[in-house]
Amino acid sequence: MKLQSDTKNRRLLATMTNEPFQPVRLYYSIPDRSVVTEKLGALKCMLEVPPERCWQWLYQAEAATIRFPTGGYDDVPKEKRPIVLGRIRFPNNGGMTLETNSIPRAIEGARFFGPRLGSEVVAIRARIVNRCFAADEGKLDELVKTLDRDVTVVDPREGEAAFARDFERAAGEFTERKLASGEDVPMVEDFPLAPEEETPEFRCLATTLQLRSIRAQEHWLGNTHLTLAAIIVQAVKENAQG
Repeated sequence: MKLQSDTKNRRLLATMTNEPFQPVRLYYSIPDRSVVTEKLGALKCMLEVPPERCWQWLYQAEAATIRFPTGGYDDVPKEKRPIVLGRIRFPNNGGMTLETNSIPRAIEGARFFGPRLGSEVVAIRARIVNRCFAADEGKLDELVKTLDRDVTVVDPREGEAAFARDFERAAGEFTERKLASGEDVPMVEDFPLAPEEETPEFRCLATTLQLRSIRAQEHWLGNTHLTLAAIIVQAVKENAQG
């Protein structure tokens, strides 16, 4: 982890690739664990770690071509390589999770593993901690555990997936109702994805997570009055004007 300063002299906890630390877990439906692990074993960027009961996704080999908003592989200090981008686990034979410490890593992870694991491996849900963290809030391992504390499961899917598909529809009745009520997303949110409507580039997932990233960073800067619905509406207006 790295530390970054903001304008209020607090120190923002960030990853080694310089994105704000914000845990994300993607849930997948898979045909069979052995089918997936065979494909993971063929990737040089994957390392099975039996004591942790996971596969580490390392920033090397095939994954070294990935670039994040703040840079790429060459920007990681040589003495820190390879860093762990994420961890894949298998809670059951028909399920898989990809857990990362940032939203950009989750998006790039979905894009990276999608074509490599095949169409039968489908992202069906996402869980995210809707906030940024200060450097002095605790140890990293403990902060990651917030993904499993006081989780609010959201069903049915609404709002952001529609936004990704159609700006005007997303700015309609749903967002107006959310704006009027002042309702916002929960701290730890677990919500379904729309695999049947997803693009090969995971555009819907990217938009859904990026909107939450904007909200978390605005709240970090003190703009706690901004709800996710308000951010969506603003994005719609800017898109219409552009």
